[in-house]
Amino acid sequence: MKRTLGVLLMVVISILFMSACVGTSSAEPRSVTVNGVRINYVEQGAGEEALVFVHGYSNAIVYWTKVLELLPEEYHAYALDLRGHGQSGQPGSYQLPEFVEDIYALTQELGIEKFTYVGHSMGGKIGYQFALDHPDVLKGLFLVAPTLAHDYLTPDERAGFAASVKSMFESPEMLPSLLAQQIATPLSEELLNELFSGMMAADPVAREKIVDWMIGTNLEPELRNIRVPTLILAAADDAYGPPDLEWRYASQIEGCRFEAWAYGGHMMPLDSPQRLVDLLVSFIEDVNKG
Repeated sequence: MKRTLGVLLMVVISILFMSACVGTSSAEPRSVTVNGVRINYVEQGAGEEALVFVHGYSNAIVYWTKVLELLPEEYHAYALDLRGHGQSGQPGSYQLPEFVEDIYALTQELGIEKFTYVGHSMGGKIGYQFALDHPDVLKGLFLVAPTLAHDYLTPDERAGFAASVKSMFESPEMLPSLLAQQIATPLSEELLNELFSGMMAADPVAREKIVDWMIGTNLEPELRNIRVPTLILAAADDAYGPPDLEWRYASQIEGCRFEAWAYGGHMMPLDSPQRLVDLLVSFIEDVNKG
């Protein structure tokens, strides 16, 4: 169990790393207030093909920078900071249904009638629930490493993992060196400092509450009820969501397209942004063909 928790903890550290290692979006940040919470977002591109990008645990809009830079201009893209993250408000309440309803309310406020949901990691789990609650506004569901994180851990492992993640932020001086080990390219001290600041920007209450439902909420029995065109992407070296586990969930969604890359880990949108954009565009084209 210690080995499993150690691997998972390092994966979470690598997930946190991604939010600050890519700079800021070139789009001008905007905000709207929905459900009593100010939600920060960026918008780029034009045309009728709308996409909404949702980041993972303790991340922010900047996580999608590389992907957004490569996305063709005819795609109308929106990326948001979830409540308690980035520049969005910190209301103190961070349950799964609240994240879902914030995204729905944001799209309604912006007049987005139909869109492709693009979610990574925790954003993928939110995406599963979004597709169950609001299928009428979705054209497609594109999920990158969205493992549910519930069934492959024993109850003791879930409790230990949650405690490890929560305590990690109590000794933040150790995080920069740990994070530096999660990328092949050496990072400058300046970038590590920016990364550290980005990691610590999320509301501590959000970090704690999210871990509870991210690990403790089992959506697997509901997946067969998803009726939205779906693609799930996995990578061979992703310890958090290995392909065999991702396939277990994908196989329960009717007509789900499954992609497993032979290389790469949890940070696919950063490791291979062009390949991911190509796959996303191909998926949208297939959905439009019906």
